[in-house]
Amino acid sequence: MAQDYRYISENTLQYVYLHDCDCSHLCYLEGRLIFVMEWMEILREHPLNPFGQAHQTGAGRIELIHPKIVECTLAMRGDGEIQRVCDVRELDYSALECLKCEETCLKDGDSCTTEKADVYCADCYMLFDRDSCYYDLSMRVEYAKSLVMWDAFHDVSWFERE
Repeated sequence: MAQDYRYISENTLQYVYLHDCDCSHLCYLEGRLIFVMEWMEILREHPLNPFGQAHQTGAGRIELIHPKIVECTLAMRGDGEIQRVCDVRELDYSALECLKCEETCLKDGDSCTTEKADVYCADCYMLFDRDSCYYDLSMRVEYAKSLVMWDAFHDVSWFERE
């Protein structure tokens, strides 16, 4: 839970870069869509990042509070058949790699520059491990707020070193 982490930020998902980050478990639990992350990239603009560059964290967690699926599809490995997921309670998957996770804030059509959004929206695209019967997961989720949590900053992010 949130109290187990040293760093906890609310509604800061737009300052977290998840491309190529591994998600060991994605599930719905007690009104929250939970991403258990093996690591994350915390951008320099993140309010809890004391460095002048983006830094990688160790294990962490992202929680989307009161989530609602706007659109969610799973592509099957092999035949590419598409399955739709309509109920957030059905989301329970392991061993994913995040390729995209972008947050927008919705308040009368405004962007994330507003002080308080009425609704947040995340567009995520993730690949499953090769051993899964699924190939990928694409979803758009609306939620009331997000929590991003981790224990420590590690190395400077790979994209800062290039």
